[in-house]
Amino acid sequence: MQRLPPKDQLIMGIHAIREVLLHAPERLLRIFTEKSKHTSPGKKELLALSEAKHIPISLIPFDLLTQMTGSESHQSFAAHVKGRPLLDVAQFLEQIEGRERVTVLMLDQIFDPQNFGALLRAAECLGASAVVWSKNRGADLTPTAAKASSGASELLPLIRISNLAEAVSQFQQGGFEAVAAVLKPEAENALSFAFAPRTLLIVGSEGEGIQPLIQKRADRLLYLPMHGKIASLNVAQTTAVLLARCCGDTP
Repeated sequence: MQRLPPKDQLIMGIHAIREVLLHAPERLLRIFTEKSKHTSPGKKELLALSEAKHIPISLIPFDLLTQMTGSESHQSFAAHVKGRPLLDVAQFLEQIEGRERVTVLMLDQIFDPQNFGALLRAAECLGASAVVWSKNRGADLTPTAAKASSGASELLPLIRISNLAEAVSQFQQGGFEAVAAVLKPEAENALSFAFAPRTLLIVGSEGEGIQPLIQKRADRLLYLPMHGKIASLNVAQTTAVLLARCCGDTP
């Protein structure tokens, strides 16, 4: 029986795999797909693109795809990607030495893999230079997160560390202004806020929020004003608005 790749080296779903095929095909080692006729245009296109990029294709049963990915939402496709070394803060700061304008997204206590993936997608789409999160306090890279990210998990520089509070200090020493998104009276209006050329944007989950210690280490606190009847957006929607403003100010 063919040896299955580890889950942290798998992505799944037609759109996620397609984006990696288009923008980073060198990351792909093998495509796994169901033993059945692929009649939909999206599936046919993905197989044709895989063949054009010379990515090996393995036909396996639906149940094995589900076992591999830990989910039934794989859309009959999974892909084995190259293991990638995740950065630490010092390595990232070395990589961006000399760059004046950089936006980094920090995720605190984001436990839902769908939200985690959506945040990665927003960061990639809106121009963030990297995403940093704690391996101890939140979701991690899984096929579900990769699918929700639409392939952004394979395109973005990623920084996975143990201590977010210490990382905030490291970024500050590297010339970043740490800005935390919170609902507090002293927070500033994000829509009129002037983002620094180097910004570390910190967001937390809707339930847990950002840890108090990290809030204390932030240089500034921001809130996104609401004008409708619903009290708040979800974390991915809020972060997308903040990144659009932040990356727009710091291209």
